[in-house]
Amino acid sequence: MWLPIRKHPQPVVVARHSRFNQILLGILLSFSSWLWAETNPHHIALIYAHTPEELSRILDQAEAWADARQSYPEQAIALVLHGNEANAFVKHNYQMYRALVDKAAKLDAFNVVDIKICETWMGINRIRRDQLPAFVDTVPFGPAEEERLIESGYQQF
Repeated sequence: MWLPIRKHPQPVVVARHSRFNQILLGILLSFSSWLWAETNPHHIALIYAHTPEELSRILDQAEAWADARQSYPEQAIALVLHGNEANAFVKHNYQMYRALVDKAAKLDAFNVVDIKICETWMGINRIRRDQLPAFVDTVPFGPAEEERLIESGYQQF
Protein backbone atom coordinates (compact mmCIF):
# COMPACT_ATOMS: atom_id res chain seq x y z
CA MET A 1 0.00 0.00 0.00
CA TRP A 2 1.29 3.49 -0.79
CA LEU A 3 0.54 6.73 0.96
CA PRO A 4 -0.50 9.17 -1.83
CA ILE A 5 -0.44 12.46 0.12
CA ARG A 6 3.33 12.93 0.02
CA LYS A 7 5.31 14.43 -2.82
CA HIS A 8 6.99 11.05 -3.38
CA PRO A 9 5.01 7.90 -2.59
CA GLN A 10 6.10 6.38 0.72
CA PRO A 11 5.50 2.75 1.66
CA VAL A 12 3.04 2.20 4.48
CA VAL A 13 3.35 -0.79 6.80
CA VAL A 14 0.16 -2.04 8.36
CA ALA A 15 0.63 -4.33 11.35
CA ARG A 16 -1.66 -5.76 13.96
CA HIS A 17 -0.83 -4.70 17.47
CA SER A 18 0.63 -8.01 18.58
CA ARG A 19 3.94 -7.85 20.41
CA PHE A 20 5.61 -10.11 17.84
CA ASN A 21 4.56 -7.83 14.96
CA GLN A 22 5.81 -4.75 16.80
CA ILE A 23 9.21 -6.36 17.44
CA LEU A 24 9.47 -7.62 13.87
CA LEU A 25 8.51 -4.22 12.48
CA GLY A 26 11.12 -2.53 14.70
CA ILE A 27 13.84 -4.91 13.51
CA LEU A 28 12.90 -4.47 9.84
CA LEU A 29 12.78 -0.68 10.12
CA SER A 30 16.13 -0.62 11.92
CA PHE A 31 17.67 -2.81 9.26
CA SER A 32 16.20 -0.79 6.39
CA SER A 33 17.63 2.48 7.73
CA TRP A 34 21.05 0.83 8.16
CA LEU A 35 20.85 -0.56 4.63
CA TRP A 36 19.89 2.86 3.23
CA ALA A 37 22.77 4.52 5.10
CA GLU A 38 25.22 2.01 3.64
CA THR A 39 23.97 2.37 0.07
CA ASN A 40 23.58 6.14 -0.05
CA PRO A 41 26.13 7.74 2.29
CA HIS A 42 27.21 11.36 2.15
CA HIS A 43 30.60 11.85 3.79
CA ILE A 44 32.85 14.77 4.54
CA ALA A 45 36.47 14.40 5.59
CA LEU A 46 37.35 17.05 8.14
CA ILE A 47 40.95 18.17 8.15
CA TYR A 48 42.41 19.32 11.44
CA ALA A 49 46.21 19.57 11.08
CA HIS A 50 46.02 21.30 7.68
CA THR A 51 49.13 19.56 6.35
CA PRO A 52 49.72 17.76 3.06
CA GLU A 53 50.66 14.67 5.10
CA GLU A 54 47.25 14.62 6.79
CA LEU A 55 45.58 15.09 3.41
CA SER A 56 47.61 12.21 2.00
CA ARG A 57 46.47 9.93 4.86
CA ILE A 58 42.84 10.89 4.20
CA LEU A 59 43.24 10.12 0.48
CA ASP A 60 44.75 6.73 1.39
CA GLN A 61 41.77 6.01 3.65
CA ALA A 62 39.32 7.09 0.94
CA GLU A 63 41.06 4.82 -1.57
CA ALA A 64 40.90 1.86 0.84
CA TRP A 65 37.21 2.61 1.48
CA ALA A 66 36.48 2.65 -2.25
CA ASP A 67 38.51 -0.52 -2.87
CA ALA A 68 36.45 -2.38 -0.25
CA ARG A 69 33.16 -1.59 -2.04
CA GLN A 70 31.50 -3.77 -4.67
CA SER A 71 30.88 -0.81 -7.00
CA TYR A 72 32.09 2.71 -7.51
CA PRO A 73 30.66 5.21 -5.02
CA GLU A 74 27.59 7.13 -6.08
CA GLN A 75 28.44 10.01 -3.75
CA ALA A 76 32.00 11.30 -3.37
CA ILE A 77 33.61 12.13 -0.04
CA ALA A 78 33.74 15.92 0.25
CA LEU A 79 37.12 17.46 1.07
CA VAL A 80 37.05 21.20 1.71
CA LEU A 81 40.55 22.63 1.92
CA HIS A 82 41.11 26.01 3.55
CA GLY A 83 44.56 25.76 5.10
CA ASN A 84 48.16 25.00 4.22
CA GLU A 85 47.19 21.58 2.84
CA ALA A 86 45.72 23.38 -0.19
CA ASN A 87 49.24 24.47 -1.19
CA ALA A 88 49.81 20.95 -2.49
CA PHE A 89 47.48 21.72 -5.42
CA VAL A 90 49.15 24.97 -6.49
CA LYS A 91 50.93 24.54 -9.84
CA HIS A 92 54.39 25.62 -8.67
CA ASN A 93 54.27 22.93 -5.92
CA TYR A 94 53.28 20.11 -8.26
CA GLN A 95 56.75 18.53 -8.44
CA MET A 96 56.94 18.32 -4.64
CA TYR A 97 53.41 16.91 -4.24
CA ARG A 98 53.05 15.02 -7.53
CA ALA A 99 52.04 11.71 -5.90
CA LEU A 100 49.41 13.38 -3.72
CA VAL A 101 47.92 15.45 -6.57
CA ASP A 102 47.90 12.48 -8.96
CA LYS A 103 46.18 10.29 -6.37
CA ALA A 104 43.61 13.03 -5.72
CA ALA A 105 42.97 13.35 -9.47
CA LYS A 106 42.49 9.59 -9.80
CA LEU A 107 40.13 9.44 -6.82
CA ASP A 108 38.18 12.41 -8.17
CA ALA A 109 37.87 10.70 -11.57
CA PHE A 110 36.37 7.61 -9.90
CA ASN A 111 33.99 9.75 -7.80
CA VAL A 112 35.68 8.77 -4.54
CA VAL A 113 36.53 12.34 -3.47
CA ASP A 114 35.32 15.81 -4.39
CA ILE A 115 37.97 18.40 -3.55
CA LYS A 116 37.04 22.03 -3.00
CA ILE A 117 39.43 24.85 -2.11
CA CYS A 118 38.43 27.98 -0.23
CA GLU A 119 38.49 31.14 -2.37
CA THR A 120 39.11 33.24 0.74
CA TRP A 121 42.28 31.23 1.42
CA MET A 122 43.21 31.63 -2.24
CA GLY A 123 42.83 35.41 -2.01
CA ILE A 124 44.89 35.68 1.15
CA ASN A 125 47.65 33.55 -0.45
CA ARG A 126 47.39 35.26 -3.85
CA ILE A 127 46.46 32.03 -5.64
CA ARG A 128 44.51 32.34 -8.88
CA ARG A 129 42.07 29.73 -10.15
CA ASP A 130 44.34 28.98 -13.15
CA GLN A 131 47.07 27.86 -10.71
CA LEU A 132 44.92 24.91 -9.57
CA PRO A 133 44.21 21.65 -11.41
CA ALA A 134 40.94 21.46 -13.33
CA PHE A 135 39.48 18.70 -11.14
CA VAL A 136 39.58 20.94 -8.04
CA ASP A 137 36.50 23.07 -7.40
CA THR A 138 36.41 26.28 -5.36
CA VAL A 139 33.98 27.56 -2.74
CA PRO A 140 33.70 31.12 -1.39
CA PHE A 141 34.49 30.25 2.25
CA GLY A 142 35.70 26.79 3.30
CA PRO A 143 34.50 26.65 6.93
CA ALA A 144 31.00 27.76 5.86
CA GLU A 145 30.95 25.07 3.15
CA GLU A 146 31.91 22.41 5.72
CA GLU A 147 29.14 23.61 8.01
CA ARG A 148 26.63 23.62 5.13
CA LEU A 149 27.52 20.05 4.17
CA ILE A 150 27.26 18.81 7.76
CA GLU A 151 23.91 20.54 8.23
CA SER A 152 22.65 18.94 5.00
CA GLY A 153 23.36 15.47 6.37
CA TYR A 154 26.96 14.69 5.49
CA GLN A 155 28.61 12.37 8.02
CA GLN A 156 32.22 12.56 9.07
CA PHE A 157 34.45 10.18 7.14
